[in-house]
Amino acid sequence: PFWLKLTGFTPRWWQATTLPRSVTMAPRLHGSPQSRSPLVNWGALEMGVALEMAPSRPSNHPFGQVPFLGDGDVEIFESGAILLYLADAYGGADTAVKRAKTTKWVMWANSELDGLCFGAVPGDHRVKGTQMNNPGIRSVAVLEKLLGQCEWIVDDTFSVADVAIGSYLNYVPVFFPAANLSATPNICAYMLKCASRPKFGEAFGEEHANLVRQKATAWLGRR
Repeated sequence: PFWLKLTGFTPRWWQATTLPRSVTMAPRLHGSPQSRSPLVNWGALEMGVALEMAPSRPSNHPFGQVPFLGDGDVEIFESGAILLYLADAYGGADTAVKRAKTTKWVMWANSELDGLCFGAVPGDHRVKGTQMNNPGIRSVAVLEKLLGQCEWIVDDTFSVADVAIGSYLNYVPVFFPAANLSATPNICAYMLKCASRPKFGEAFGEEHANLVRQKATAWLGRR
């Protein structure tokens, strides 16, 4: 899967020693920096949730993949599902109405934005090329318009919806160094805002954050 491709960016916190399970009862995340795990870490950091980092394997993930979260008797896999659980349990999205506002965007990021960013299709996860530099694609054009009308996706307030969308978008310059998103300035400005958040750099690594900021700034400068 393309998420196992090495980016070369390893957050400093990932090298911390994992505590035995008997020492801490914090939510325990099995993951690696070369997977979607940093997306979960970013969301948790923004919510002020301390995660205990655990090795990728073994875990109770039915398919042996990462990320996988254990929180007491609760076990969750899939990065979007983990984000939504953390938002519900720790981030205040604890009613059906509140969950509805963010769930649709997290699901959209996982189901459609993923393919737009990496060119993957259902059943084929190979990186083929980004489509985010093509405003002729309806979904790209709609996202560009929406981001020109708001600061953040849900109620102009940063949420797990931005964690999901911003994470996917901000992988584009890492995986596709030659990509040019200057034709979608609102998306570029959004990417820059996400990468400029301190918790983004903490989760993904400052090298990753710096690269996104440099690329987004350069694309905006071409307008």
